[in-house]
Amino acid sequence: MRLAVTGALNSALFDSLLTQCAPCVRGEDRLLELDLSSAEWAYPSGLVPLASLVRVLSQQGIHIAVAKYPDSLTCSYYCWCNFFKCIGANSPCAGGKESPGEDRAVKITELVEHKIEKDSLTALSRLLQRLPKGVDATDFSRKSFIDACGEIVSNTRHAYEKRQDEDDIAGRPKALLQAQFYPKAGRVELCVCDCGRGIKRSMEGEHQENYVSHLEAVDAALVFRNKNPMGEGEGLGLSALHTYIKKNGGTLRIRTGDALKTQHGSKGASSTEELPIWNGTIVALEILVEKSADLSKIQKRLAKAAD
Repeated sequence: MRLAVTGALNSALFDSLLTQCAPCVRGEDRLLELDLSSAEWAYPSGLVPLASLVRVLSQQGIHIAVAKYPDSLTCSYYCWCNFFKCIGANSPCAGGKESPGEDRAVKITELVEHKIEKDSLTALSRLLQRLPKGVDATDFSRKSFIDACGEIVSNTRHAYEKRQDEDDIAGRPKALLQAQFYPKAGRVELCVCDCGRGIKRSMEGEHQENYVSHLEAVDAALVFRNKNPMGEGEGLGLSALHTYIKKNGGTLRIRTGDALKTQHGSKGASSTEELPIWNGTIVALEILVEKSADLSKIQKRLAKAAD
């Protein structure tokens, strides 16, 4: 089958692409040809999940081919982000690759052992260091962004934990991370996508509870405080991020199973069900860099409450 990516690649477009890929997901079609000729700018919340989807299909024995590449400028950005490398496709960018600007983005990075490696951590830290005139990131937002990255990455360990009477979750494609800073909007976006068991199965396995839906499991995860820290995070899971984003005014988007939960700052939340199934979890976070909300204080308060 041919999968045409048209327009800006964002989270909404990914769900449409996932629906179109159903024949390959079910194993009915053994060939996936990517048509990127009409693809435009790609956001982390779209590019990272698409790369993860292609990696999952490839592992299932689906032959992946890029039938058509984007225009030269867009294609150069895809190359710079390591998209083609991540999906095992040939890169047409033999020469220069279009960079979004010095210290403005972090390339798609595979997470090893559910931790942020030193080079990636350095790149993430640089995103909010050199800011254009008129944009002033607070020290709180700089530190909170790194703390938030650690929390999200640390959570991926639950997705791949080996359990009895389950298929080989650990053998699935590793989680991917990407980040982008948008100076004109004064916001930074991070997306982490894993190919593991999803929030519902993770919560049910750890806490011996049954949830009637993926959305109910997401709601439970947002109030649950994990006491098992790992990696760069404090082990407080999504609950700290949920509280933080309400104060910061940004956006927290959680996509797992057939559910989507989005927290729109302090304005409230929206949710959607019966989306195409994604067995893993996609967490996309947008932080307003000029806001002074402090994630570390929220972490300390929640950690104390969890003791």
